[in-house]
Amino acid sequence: MSELVELELLEPTPRAPAYVSAVLVNGVALDLDRCLASLTIRHGLDAPDSDPQSTVATLPLRNITRDELATYQVGASLLILDVNSSPIFTGQVSDLVLVDDGLETDDVLTVTATSTLALAGGRNVGGHQWPAELFSQRMARILNEAGLTGVVRAAGADVPLAATVPTDPLDPSSYASMDALTALQMERGAVGYTVFDDETGRIVVQAYDARGAIDALLLDAGSVLYSPAWGMTLDVVNRIVLGYGYGAGSVTVDEPVSQSIYGVRWSGLFDSGLADQQTAQTRAAVWLDRLAYPRWHMPGLTILGRAPLEIGMRLNLYALPASAPYASWTPIVEGWVDTLEGDTWTQDVVLSDPIFSGLALRWQEVTAGLQWQQVNPACRWTDADVIGNLRRA
Repeated sequence: MSELVELELLEPTPRAPAYVSAVLVNGVALDLDRCLASLTIRHGLDAPDSDPQSTVATLPLRNITRDELATYQVGASLLILDVNSSPIFTGQVSDLVLVDDGLETDDVLTVTATSTLALAGGRNVGGHQWPAELFSQRMARILNEAGLTGVVRAAGADVPLAATVPTDPLDPSSYASMDALTALQMERGAVGYTVFDDETGRIVVQAYDARGAIDALLLDAGSVLYSPAWGMTLDVVNRIVLGYGYGAGSVTVDEPVSQSIYGVRWSGLFDSGLADQQTAQTRAAVWLDRLAYPRWHMPGLTILGRAPLEIGMRLNLYALPASAPYASWTPIVEGWVDTLEGDTWTQDVVLSDPIFSGLALRWQEVTAGLQWQQVNPACRWTDADVIGNLRRA
């Protein structure tokens, strides 16, 4: 027997991440000594412009006998609790991989589980007309038809949608049928929202314009693993063509100043379900304000420890180094990956520009008495995420 194997047998690897108090499969608690000290959970999006994805947990278990394998079946429920007995994952086992490298090492069963949003891809909805209604009502209708538990967080000014239309104009009964995940994403490009499942397994439909109601999190610079990179890309959109009424018509809005600098760069969505021309005009103008100019952004960062993150939350990053393009910044959390290794917990966070969610500085947040000569002339209003960026250095 090699010295390495002898050492492994004398000093087994740590069991169960320190932050986990219980792991339940089909409601039955596992012996935490069977859980290797490694757990990853991915929440939300892996990029700001990616399609919605279900939360995914990956948990390795050791020394599972042949008789015990019957407990671990795809489709079984999986619940993981933190030290406060609060859920950090609720879902269903989707994949199992068993690796046995030999007699001198433990076999490892890697359990992968997905949360409720994964079920939406297998639930059929539609096939009949949906009436003219508000965006929040349409999303609630889809969740109800799919038999899924969820909540819709719409903006204060909810967006009206048109009644759906037959796919064949000559057949008044030919309404599209689709899976619920597809239906939940149908109006993302026009309305602006994301879809995710939370730690309890509940599906959340969150409008970008509703994110201002979520409390911001002040992030201490010492909790960030390293100085994150900044980037800027020429991905501006200064002409938007936006349809309404599922093909009834479209509107076009332009930003001439941006076009004179970068040339005409357009984006089109011709068959949205926005209710009418006025609604399309309003939404197109909103998108144009947010997309017409390039901006510095930080795509992500790594947090040491566990922060109380929430999708749609603003992170208040202050006292940034002099080399950063802004003194302060308030990016939006679009997703993150929890990595629990033994007694350490890190979070790799996916961030988006706050302007994309309409969260530039509001007039009422400007310091009383601030004079124009105190304003940084190089700061555009869309770059004034916090008052510190608006002032002269």
